[in-house]
Amino acid sequence: MIPRKKLIFYIILLLILILIILFVYNHRVKIKRIINPFLLAIVISYLVHPVVEKLEGERISRAKGILIVYIGISLFAAAVIIFIIPGLIENTKQLINALPGIITEYRDLLSSVLTSVRRSRLPDEIKEAMFTEINASMAMAQDYIISYLKKSVSRIAGILDFIINMLLAMIIAYYFIKDSGFFKSTILSLIPKKQRKGILLAGREVHLVLTSFIQGQLLTALIVGTMEVAGLVLLKVKYPIVMGLISGIGNVIPYFGPIIGAIPAVAVALIDSPLKALLTVIMFFIIQQIDNIVITPKIVEGRVGLHPVTTIFAVLVGNEFFGISGMLLAVPAAAVLKVILKRAMEALV
Repeated sequence: MIPRKKLIFYIILLLILILIILFVYNHRVKIKRIINPFLLAIVISYLVHPVVEKLEGERISRAKGILIVYIGISLFAAAVIIFIIPGLIENTKQLINALPGIITEYRDLLSSVLTSVRRSRLPDEIKEAMFTEINASMAMAQDYIISYLKKSVSRIAGILDFIINMLLAMIIAYYFIKDSGFFKSTILSLIPKKQRKGILLAGREVHLVLTSFIQGQLLTALIVGTMEVAGLVLLKVKYPIVMGLISGIGNVIPYFGPIIGAIPAVAVALIDSPLKALLTVIMFFIIQQIDNIVITPKIVEGRVGLHPVTTIFAVLVGNEFFGISGMLLAVPAAAVLKVILKRAMEALV
């Protein structure tokens, strides 16, 4: 039986948590702008920290180790800008210029489908329903593409914002790693001694979850994306760098991501021929099987600890409330929440 005072405390705590969630949701756009560099800093910290620890083992101070890693990252970024970005930009330009032609190709394909349906012996009611749905879907897709193209110019400002956020995140990550002991001791000093052990255990579990997801998923996405670019080049699918980048990013999203990432490449391949589209689907399928059987088990090792149903639910909720960014963050957020709730329930017993 839980003491009355303790029960009242937990009820108040729950109400405060609900109010915080409502506040965050109502002001999510502003909050997103504020926390973006901090979220990037957390990702950078988890990627840089293992290397810094190894350098510390070689008697290099933490501050110098971080700067050495940052110099390495800068050199790698410069190499990417010199050797990969020009091809990516060229691919993107070609794709944007080709979009009207791709739309026309699919419109002609749709017209032939509609003609076949019109000539079929299906009841008029079914034909009418099919025409309505197909036309509505085509109009929606066309409006989305046109809207995306109109926004493409304004996205230059978005790239500038990302660069500023990344630079700010690297500064924040520097202090996260350099002064990690200070942050840890400060947080612990705010927690009553009786709860410290449980909080420490929860913190270690959260740390393991975030390490597994950030390091594992990003490395997996890089490997899978590279394999898919190579596959698209071999199949001579147009715009392979852009399509591989989309599919690689999509791979970070469990279950739905690989399908979402593969759709643009298959759609482009279908313009050339149905056979090429089929081969593209087979290529994506084979790579996903290699990922599922070999790559992900070796790198991630299931340490996120979520049941597939929970993962799917989390991704759907993330997409509904926050779009693509919500889908990307849904799994680690759900895994962290699971750890916190588990420890909270253990404390109640």
